[in-house]
Amino acid sequence: MDEVDPTIDPEDLAVLEEAGLHDPDSPTAQERIELLSHLLGRFSVDEIIEWAARSHVMGVAARSVDRPPPLISAVAAAARAGVPVSTVVEMRQALGFPVIDPEEPSMPETVVDDLVTFLLGVELFGRENTLSFVRVLGWSTARVMEAARAMFGETPESAGGRGRTELEWSQANETAIAAWVQVGGVVRNLLAEQALRDVGFVHSLMAGELRSAVAFVDLVGSTSWAERVDASSHSTALRRFEMKAANVAAEHGARLVKLIGDEAMVVSEHPSRLCRVALAICDLAEGDPDLPSARGAVGFGVVTARDGDYFGPLVNTVARAGKYAEPGGIVVTAEVERTLDPVSWEVEPLGLHDLSGVAEPVHLSRVVPRAEPSG
Repeated sequence: MDEVDPTIDPEDLAVLEEAGLHDPDSPTAQERIELLSHLLGRFSVDEIIEWAARSHVMGVAARSVDRPPPLISAVAAAARAGVPVSTVVEMRQALGFPVIDPEEPSMPETVVDDLVTFLLGVELFGRENTLSFVRVLGWSTARVMEAARAMFGETPESAGGRGRTELEWSQANETAIAAWVQVGGVVRNLLAEQALRDVGFVHSLMAGELRSAVAFVDLVGSTSWAERVDASSHSTALRRFEMKAANVAAEHGARLVKLIGDEAMVVSEHPSRLCRVALAICDLAEGDPDLPSARGAVGFGVVTARDGDYFGPLVNTVARAGKYAEPGGIVVTAEVERTLDPVSWEVEPLGLHDLSGVAEPVHLSRVVPRAEPSG
């Protein structure tokens, strides 16, 4: 058996051994002693056991960077915020954190500040609107966490060790958490910048009307394609499609709203710009060895914006019009056609079409950008 670090209290080591965090007969016992000595210089035995149980012992040191606040119960949070327990439960459920036992400490004490902000939102915008916004926050942060887990979440076990000692893995985890903590600041900066960039959007909302260009681009024959490839390849290709579509949209000042299965929804204030985005997304699908061809439709008009999404008759119309486009191409509504510069765009009218779920026939045209003159 290797020598025990003399700086470790034998009683502490015995408790850690009983908790399964040290095995003197393990071939890596000396590595574990080195790690435990490092942790005991910063944490109590109880803290080490608690945080090791939540993740693994090599993740304990990361808590020195990001120490979560104490947990309180829904009952305690309600008392401190001066609200009924039902309000705490309602807000937490909207965030995606159901309260199983209102008397069990299960939420960080920062929830009290969140409740104060929630009540301000209710006072200004009403309960239903505020709850809808809270659901978007919960969904968005959950998605950020999933992406972070994919990037940050490699554990020593999944990495196979790769030659690092346990202490080195602990220090690497600590560095990763330090990077993760910075994400909160990045999000705050992005929210501030979005507000500066979307002044027109805010003014439109305050005026009670929002006019926007909307595009849907979908993969042709996606059902048969999904049946031809394995699930992993299908998922990877769709993720690549979403990421590239989002990049293309951003390059043109547009925004990818969502990916609905095999269909991308993109919005912009500028119809001609969105036409180029839709065609660029079709091009990227054509150039991807694993994706089928894509086709799309673009419309322009009044939409309803809610919870980071867009709704209304225009959205329904554009979502159904894409099937009249050829693979690799797009069709547009008459409203879009009227905004296009004939010097830059070639337009081929396709006539009126009856679209499922749309009351009146819709005039569609196929559009193609004209080649820029050489020289």
